[in-house]
Amino acid sequence: MSQPELSIIIPTKDRPDLLRRALASTQAQSFRDFELVVVDDGDGSGARLAEELGLDCLHTLLTGGSGQVPARNLGVAAARGRRIAFLDDDDWWAEPDHLERVLAKADSRGLLYASGRIVAEGDRADAGSELTFEAHADAEAIRRDNRLLVSGVVYPRSLHQNLGPFDDKLPYYWDWDWYLRLFAAGVPFSGPLGDGVRISARNDSVSAAANLAARQANLTRLSAKHGLSRLVLRNHESIAREGGRPS
Repeated sequence: MSQPELSIIIPTKDRPDLLRRALASTQAQSFRDFELVVVDDGDGSGARLAEELGLDCLHTLLTGGSGQVPARNLGVAAARGRRIAFLDDDDWWAEPDHLERVLAKADSRGLLYASGRIVAEGDRADAGSELTFEAHADAEAIRRDNRLLVSGVVYPRSLHQNLGPFDDKLPYYWDWDWYLRLFAAGVPFSGPLGDGVRISARNDSVSAAANLAARQANLTRLSAKHGLSRLVLRNHESIAREGGRPS
C-alpha cells in the first residue's frame, strides 16, 4: 500500500452521532489521498460506527480511556501519511474543497491553517447561531493567545520525529503548547487558507464553564513552561466574539 499524503486523525469518545457527521465531511472532500485514523477513547462505539460505515483506508484504535492527549499521540504514532490533520469528533469540514485548498499551499516543513465558524449546538439557547473565527498565528501573537483551530491545521508528520509527542500534562492546552514549540523550532506557519472549518460549541464542550478551574490551572502550567506573561483565560468562542482578530 502506497503512503498517503495525509493522515486524518479523529479522536472520539462516546458520541457516535457527532462522529458520523465528522466522518461524512471527510468523505465529501474533493482531495482523496488520505487515510482515516479513528482513535476511540471511550466505550468503543465510535470505532464500531466507523468500521460499520465501510470507509476506505480506515484504521481504528482503542485507548481504554487514557485521555484525549494520549489518544492523539496514539493516532500520530499509528499514522502513515506525510502530513497530519486533526478533526475532532464534534467538528466538521463544511466545504468539499477545504483540504484541497489547504494542501495546495503545502511545503515540506510548515504548518498550514484555516479559519472557520463557531456553531452553537445542543441545548444552548442560541443553538444554530454562528460566529466567524479568523485564524491567525505569528511568533509574537501566539504568546498571547491561541487563535488556531485544531480541526483546521495541517503539518508534516516528521515534526513529531524531531519534537516528540504532545504534552499530556496539558490536557486543555496541548495544542497551544505544540504551536509554541513549533515556533521555537523555527517552523513556518501559513494561513488562513479558507474558512471551511466548523467548530461545535455546546454546554458539554471541553471549554465549557464546568471546566473553568481545571483550564485555569492548565493555563498557569503552560505559561510557566514557556515563560509567558500573564495570560487571560479565554476560549475560541470568546475570541470569535471579539472579532477573531489578532490583538
